Amino acid sequence: MPYIRDRAFVLKKEPVNEHDRRYVLYGRDHGLLMAVARGASLRSSKQAGHLEPFTEAEIMIAKGRVWDKLAVARNVFDNGAGYEPLRALGALSVMGAFCDLLISLTRPGICDARVFDLLKDTRRACACMEKDASSIRAGFVFSGSALKLLDLLGYAPKSDEAFDEDVQKLVAFTRKFPLSDTLRITAASAVFTAFSNFVESSLEHTSLDKKPHGFKTVAELVG
Repeated sequence: MPYIRDRAFVLKKEPVNEHDRRYVLYGRDHGLLMAVARGASLRSSKQAGHLEPFTEAEIMIAKGRVWDKLAVARNVFDNGAGYEPLRALGALSVMGAFCDLLISLTRPGICDARVFDLLKDTRRACACMEKDASSIRAGFVFSGSALKLLDLLGYAPKSDEAFDEDVQKLVAFTRKFPLSDTLRITAASAVFTAFSNFVESSLEHTSLDKKPHGFKTVAELVG
């Protein structure tokens, strides 16, 4: 039975049946991965604690006929990557929305280590967000991560389509620097809103078959 070994970011987990869970991950070397962990919902499961969403793990996946199976999972703690638990609602909503967007825009079998690094960058920015961050600030972080993802996947929108000079500057800064650096930016609420609108409209030119929920979800949960 062939195996895959990788360092992966846990994007999502969901129940398969009473005791098993299906995990969606993004591996540095293998890209989007999906696998089932047997008994992961049981209290006695040793794997479950190493496979929480929005964390990194060293994994080994056994290829199966119907489902690939998670054979081994071990947490990776990177003290420099903001890996303290995410507890603030704003941070959780942004990270969850970004992971959902990534799953929608990528396909198994296509890997890009830069996307893996962007997940870590987004995780770091979420960990650095203030606990009482406004919906506008949270929306900006999500929009910034979405813009960076669009660039990596070949959908890079033209910044001159943003029209407003302040928005163009915000687009340029976000593209050039880590997301955590954008948390230092101050601007009028209208500029952040226009930036988010620019990114949201750019997603209409991708392969998505339905409008992503992230912009609305973040605004409603944090607002």
